[in-house]
Amino acid sequence: MKIAKHILWIDCTAATFAGLIVLLAAQWLSQLYHLPKAIIVFVGCVNLLYACYSFILANYKKRSIFLVNILVIANSIWVLVCLIMLWKFWQEMTIFAVLHIAGEAVFVGILARLEYQWRYQLTFSYHERNN
Repeated sequence: MKIAKHILWIDCTAATFAGLIVLLAAQWLSQLYHLPKAIIVFVGCVNLLYACYSFILANYKKRSIFLVNILVIANSIWVLVCLIMLWKFWQEMTIFAVLHIAGEAVFVGILARLEYQWRYQLTFSYHERNN
């Protein structure tokens, strides 16, 4: 499947954009979402931290199954954190916050599923497999 060779780049790019946008608009999003600014900053920082790891992994020619599994586990944990945020702030958050956090949980959950499914293919970069 063509997406398999790009999944790590999709992952790190999405996390980078999400993190940057959330951090740059933290004050505005805090008001729009009716969430504490600290929660918004936390979401942005986690996305950027995660982007760094997935970017490094995407650039490796050879990846250990252990490193790929860490990525899958990190994605899965983030899904749980998003669900906890939805549960904890449900009464005060707006529909925009629900859509953002639930959407992130779904997107990251799909990434975790695909990266787990393709974990053995991801142990080598696309160029390494085709050379």
